[in-house]
Amino acid sequence: MSRKEDILETARRLFNASNTQAVTTNHIAKEMGISPGNLHYHYKNREEIIRLLYKQMREKMTLSKEEFPQTLEALSAHQKMLIGIQWEYRFFFREILFLFSRDSELERIYIEDNIAHRTRIKFIMESFVANGELDIRENDLLEYLVDSILMAWQFYTSYMQTLGKPLCRQSAEETVQYTINAISQFQPKLCIKIV
Repeated sequence: MSRKEDILETARRLFNASNTQAVTTNHIAKEMGISPGNLHYHYKNREEIIRLLYKQMREKMTLSKEEFPQTLEALSAHQKMLIGIQWEYRFFFREILFLFSRDSELERIYIEDNIAHRTRIKFIMESFVANGELDIRENDLLEYLVDSILMAWQFYTSYMQTLGKPLCRQSAEETVQYTINAISQFQPKLCIKIV
């Protein structure tokens, strides 16, 4: 691992353990046993580090169109993989709005990515409707489902915190159950005709 990668990994670990407000570039350098100047040789400031961590996370989470889940079962497995990545970068979801207030470039990049992510979710849900896995006949309901999934992924950690629930990997995994429950409301019901 290069020094630049070490800095990012150390920062991610420290941000997750505490928060981005409490962890300065000096803290990161001290944890690594390097001088602040050495860290600043690689990265201008904490915001640049956070931006790069965000891009690293987004690369891990984003699928190409060919990789999109084709079934609800595949979607569930994909969501479980995403939870692992989200847990690795939980500081970001915990502090998303604060991070935007400190870095307008990060906010711009995130909004652009988020719009694209919403489009991908909608495409996947539409393909489930087309192949009969979901029964959604009104566009408003489809939009509601897409937005519910997106909000759950982005704000579930904040939601848990506002209820005083502990934030742990298991509670983060509840996001998968939440989205599966929302989606299952639109699965076709089996009708058994009794003769």
